[in-house]
Amino acid sequence: MEITAEPLANRQLRLTVKVDEERIRQAMHRAARKIAKEVDIPGFRKGKAPYDVIVHRFGEDVVRREAADDLVNEVYREALEQEQIEPYDVASLDETVLNPMTFTFTVPLPPTVDLGNYRAYRLKPPKIRVGKKEVQQVLETIREENAILEAVERPTQLGDGIAIDLVGRTADGVEFLRQEDVHLMLEPERIKLAKGFAEAILGMAAGEERTFKATLPDDFPREDLRGQEVEFTVKMREVYKSILPNLDDDLARTVGNFDSLKELMRHVREQLEQAAQQQADEAYAGQVLKDIVEQAQVEYPPVMLEEELDRIVKEVEQRVKRETRLSLEDFLRFQNKTMDDLRDDLQDEARARLKRSLVLAEVVRREGLEADAEEIDARIEETSTAWGIRADEMRSLLSSEPGRRAVRSRLLANKAVQRLVAIATGEMAARKRRPWSFVQRLIARVRGR
Repeated sequence: MEITAEPLANRQLRLTVKVDEERIRQAMHRAARKIAKEVDIPGFRKGKAPYDVIVHRFGEDVVRREAADDLVNEVYREALEQEQIEPYDVASLDETVLNPMTFTFTVPLPPTVDLGNYRAYRLKPPKIRVGKKEVQQVLETIREENAILEAVERPTQLGDGIAIDLVGRTADGVEFLRQEDVHLMLEPERIKLAKGFAEAILGMAAGEERTFKATLPDDFPREDLRGQEVEFTVKMREVYKSILPNLDDDLARTVGNFDSLKELMRHVREQLEQAAQQQADEAYAGQVLKDIVEQAQVEYPPVMLEEELDRIVKEVEQRVKRETRLSLEDFLRFQNKTMDDLRDDLQDEARARLKRSLVLAEVVRREGLEADAEEIDARIEETSTAWGIRADEMRSLLSSEPGRRAVRSRLLANKAVQRLVAIATGEMAARKRRPWSFVQRLIARVRGR
């Protein structure tokens, strides 16, 4: 065989293989015998027609085509072995020339990842600070949550407690929401159902019913309704005046195991600092990963991007079914989109996810990170337990071979982030003179990233 290997863009290789004529001749004789067994040739028993008769009756090109079909896979495997090529996936056969018999393949190659000098990367960890204002805001919320609600016979005012029946309908009159005896505080910043909702029911008295239009927010649970103008019908059941308790030791003892207001304030500050630290740690880890990914040079064959798109489309399909009870096809039709439109929309996300996963995999490889069976079992148990009554179902799913591979992949990705954070903070350079408690806490919170 004569083999030519030509590198292409995006980790692909054009492999051209010209087959020796003697091998072609032998393959053509085998092809002719196969044809003779499959068709009736006048004057010959089935399978007994000689080569020349088959070629004369069907033409040399037909026999060559049959021989080419028989040879192509064998020739491809031999060419890979001879050229020591390790493909990422199955090649595509781009062209077959019958005479001289030549096959042209496009071979996807494994991705390449250049992390650059990632071990020299440093990023100063953020410092968090909780001020008196934040503590006071939480204390005021505690007062509001412990307010005494006293029924009043007057129209609603801002700050009142209310009990309502609620029906929501789309512009086409389709009911998408129905709730009864809903208790709310009539404050615009606390009612997130729709823009202007609180203002629209201001001034209603018990027993009154009001219908009005409002626009749903961009984060409304049903994606297909986000940003749409809808119609609400509200019936006011009760109006309550809110009487706030004093901010004193009695309130502290009411809301928890605190002996004094000072102790409650200290607890509030600690909780705020913990939340702020968690948020800062997550943002820090995200920035570290973002910087490392951005500086990395990654190349991969197009088939890898298609595989990532397939995974994201599957996730979208599951989310649509869960949130709207619609099939993905019906959902797209309502959006006046096709599957190709959806895949086009998801291209950037797929590229970003693929690059991030390849970078993390390379960190795992370079740093020699491992996840043993004991760690995988522990994570399966931890994840399953969180599912409550469906714990056994989740445990069975994660314990399958594909499930264990997925758990292992997530564990290794977390360890890669942990290692990058340790590098960024300088802990690796310090040869672990300090404990990794910060990193361990961080990774627990960026699990699944």
